[in-house]
Amino acid sequence: MSNGITHEQYVASVRHRVAAIADGMLSGEVNFLEGAIVLASLRHEAEVGESDPDFMTFIVIASETDYLPIGPSRELWSKEASLRHQPRIDASTAWAKQIGNASCQSLLERFNAYPPLIQPGP
Repeated sequence: MSNGITHEQYVASVRHRVAAIADGMLSGEVNFLEGAIVLASLRHEAEVGESDPDFMTFIVIASETDYLPIGPSRELWSKEASLRHQPRIDASTAWAKQIGNASCQSLLERFNAYPPLIQPGP
């Protein structure tokens, strides 16, 4: 008897995580730029097409903002540098929401039906 999960169960759990992150980004509970980075990183694990338009939106956002001090790396930046970049972070967040809200909504609709982690049967 295996205690592991199937590949399909793993993909379902990743897709559930994608939906939860997208929902958090829409509600403001998840920082939009940080959420975009996570969503971009989950494209392959969610097993969508290489050029899936919703995920491509977040790949673009992550690529265009990767020089900014956001997320855990912000702690490594000096306070002065972080403050100096804050106007650009704010502008980038507004831009990201403008182009990313529809993709968040689409991912939420596509993957919200997936359960978190299906427990393996006996």
